[in-house]
Amino acid sequence: MKGQAETQVGADAARRFALPSCPQCNDLLFASAAAEFVSKSRVRHVWSCDACGHEFATSVQLSFNRTRRPLS
Repeated sequence: MKGQAETQVGADAARRFALPSCPQCNDLLFASAAAEFVSKSRVRHVWSCDACGHEFATSVQLSFNRTRRPLS
């Protein structure tokens, strides 16, 4: 695509923010193309690589802390 800015991110930054790489070309992806709740505790993300066009999906298990803290 024309007019897109290119950003370089180190490997530790990608791990810190859990950014996936394209399994086909290894390009770093920053935002999923779509996300959906599969259940109360699972979210599926659909990714599309701008570099090579490969599409794939990941899922995330959500955990909730049941203890409530008073608001300060």
